[in-house]
Amino acid sequence: MYSSTIMIKDIDTAQEFVDKMARFMDTKIILKSGDYSIDGHSIIGIISLDITKPIEVLCENNVTDELIDTLKQYAI
Repeated sequence: MYSSTIMIKDIDTAQEFVDKMARFMDTKIILKSGDYSIDGHSIIGIISLDITKPIEVLCENNVTDELIDTLKQYAI
């Protein structure tokens, strides 16, 4: 399991994030903000979060170095 805290500052960044996460469809990626948890592969899910606040990322399986490096681009 991998955990990190990221920021997604706007809708364009959210779309970029989802596009990059699409390369890791075999990994369960959960984004948590407050009481809400959504699929990290879902643009609609990300837009429903409060993107003005930090978002916790949890990756539960098939975590690769490439995925970690990609997530670090959004780390705070």
